[in-house]
Amino acid sequence: MPVTSTARTALVLSLPLLAAVGCTTLHDQPDQVRHDTVPLAPLFSPLFDREVSDDGTSSSWSTLFWLVGHDEEQPRSTSWALPLWWHEDDPPYVETTLLFPLWYERKAHDETVRWITPLYGWQTSPEARTDWVVLDVFDWQRSHVADAWRSGLWLVYDVDHRDARTDFTLVPFISKSILPLGHLAKFEWGYPAEGVTVGALGRTGSRRIEIANLAGFFTLFGYDDVGDTREIRVGTLFSDEVLSIFRSWRGRGEDDPFVREWLFPVYMNLQDEEGGWSLVGPLWGDVDDRVAGTHTDWWLMGLLSRSTSGAGTSWSVCGLTVAGP
Repeated sequence: MPVTSTARTALVLSLPLLAAVGCTTLHDQPDQVRHDTVPLAPLFSPLFDREVSDDGTSSSWSTLFWLVGHDEEQPRSTSWALPLWWHEDDPPYVETTLLFPLWYERKAHDETVRWITPLYGWQTSPEARTDWVVLDVFDWQRSHVADAWRSGLWLVYDVDHRDARTDFTLVPFISKSILPLGHLAKFEWGYPAEGVTVGALGRTGSRRIEIANLAGFFTLFGYDDVGDTREIRVGTLFSDEVLSIFRSWRGRGEDDPFVREWLFPVYMNLQDEEGGWSLVGPLWGDVDDRVAGTHTDWWLMGLLSRSTSGAGTSWSVCGLTVAGP
């Protein structure tokens, strides 16, 4: 895909400076060392200066305090009239033309970048095309060789599509390519409907939702229905699901009774195919052992409990059996 937005914007804004730097050419061979042809060159060089190598393949001239000039070292050449115009020809690789701020063009191999004022530009290659509006405030990229495209409007939205998968970000804070500071909302869909151990179960695809992510430090809400599990999160710290105020993490399908959920600090429920336990603050809880075939309920931090097994039901107070087998 095309170059990043940061590199693009920096390139366009720094072209006059690059032009000035490009006016000095490094010589490849000793016989291309240039000599002044203007008498008293150090005195008159700000007004006019001309240098030529002995073999005539390397030369340069400049005037008006070096703002206008031409530099050539065959086959390379650079011409400029700063700050308005700059042209560089370095075959067969790069040809760059700047008519600041109306026109910029850069060609390299089979890739071309053009800007018509800072308001609109585009980049084309056999693999993809990218269009930009107002530098990089709006951009649209699409691939010529794959089912892939992306678009973004700075601080409003960013959407990325690849094959069947689409990621949509609403109000990205700053930019994910410059300084990712989170987003107001993010929606991802088009993931495979099947998991590793669980089939589609009627789904045509799976998805993810995230609301109010603040640079990964805090996420208000998250929903994940990808693969073999389904998860809901509220109040997550540091993008770590375990550090969520509320989390419901469940297996998909009747053959996978996997459950991990809690509402800190008053509720917790952990289950799997062998059993599990749950609690609601200090008021009630239970322990279920499916392997042994027993189930225990307790109340008031265990002061009162009831156990059920194949032998019957028994009641206990403070751990002492008061009724039952």
